[in-house]
Amino acid sequence: MDKRSAKTSVKLSALLLLFFCIGQNVYAAKDQAINEAFFNSLVAPKIHPASNLTRVLFVGNSFSFYNNGVHNHLASLIRSSGEWKRNNRLRLSTLSGGHISEHSADLNDLLNNPSGKWQAIVLQGHSNEPLHPKKSLNFVKATSLAVQQIKAKGVQPILFMTWGYKEQPKMGIELADIYTKLANQLDVLVVPVGLAFAMAERELSNIELFVPDVLSVDSSQKLTYRKDWKHPSEAGTYLAACVFYSTLYQRSPEGLIFNGKLEEDAALALKKLSWQVTQQFYSKG
Repeated sequence: MDKRSAKTSVKLSALLLLFFCIGQNVYAAKDQAINEAFFNSLVAPKIHPASNLTRVLFVGNSFSFYNNGVHNHLASLIRSSGEWKRNNRLRLSTLSGGHISEHSADLNDLLNNPSGKWQAIVLQGHSNEPLHPKKSLNFVKATSLAVQQIKAKGVQPILFMTWGYKEQPKMGIELADIYTKLANQLDVLVVPVGLAFAMAERELSNIELFVPDVLSVDSSQKLTYRKDWKHPSEAGTYLAACVFYSTLYQRSPEGLIFNGKLEEDAALALKKLSWQVTQQFYSKG
């Protein structure tokens, strides 16, 4: 190649690189605009995270206990940061398919157990409890009573915003607004796990957040599955834990080496997204 051809090739390469960078910036700006529009349409949270919590009890159902529990994933994130102390304690109390009202008696025992000394209790409702026409009023009433019960013991109540079912974005947005409105009314913190699921479904569609539930067997003795996918995969539970870490510790989990059972790239993508979602959600208030 002569000098003139070499110079032309260098100029062409530089020009292509420039166009590529401009294109990337345009797409990044577009994505940012889409994300901002997404969050601007949501109810703003009234209560923001205030301090690190070392002793937290999670109360919920299968959404919390799948994949060895969201509390264990959160504990592993904390441990991998080197921040775990001797007095740290994360525990889980669940009832399969449980609704908030079904935890009343257990919650009283847990609050009065001297070995607990909980700083916060996380309340997670049934997946469709806040939306179901026959359940929604009881959800609000039961959650309000549980919050009063927890506050009376000097413990901080926290609401676990659940997610919409797979490929049902409207359900996710409705749940987000219901949980946030209720948290605002009760003056408690809500953790935007459901919003992280909605954003991850759209931005990280290569990462499966759900697993199907077995329904029955067909005439050929093959398993059939329920139409709605709602329970979390390993990635779904990991994402939920990252959102809790981002919220309760008010910093990104990106530098933490615990990836659960996920490939490093997938875990990193979920860590980044969890921090982005929590930052944008709480910046609205």
